Amino acid sequence: MSVVEKAIAWALAVANDPAHGYDQTSRWGPDYDCSSLVISAFKAAGLPLTATFTGNMKYDFLRNGFADA
Repeated sequence: MSVVEKAIAWALAVANDPAHGYDQTSRWGPDYDCSSLVISAFKAAGLPLTATFTGNMKYDFLRNGFADA
């Protein structure tokens, strides 16, 4: 399973678990906001991200092998 597939599986598991919700104050678990969910999913999949919000995600993903198409 690829890193992307693992990240998607993790995010789907969080989305399907009623213990999790959307919250910008408690955004690193058990609740998440948009960027923290994506960052957390890829970290759980093994990507060594250091991003903390939308503004530094792009650079972090690019330096970890993703491309800007």
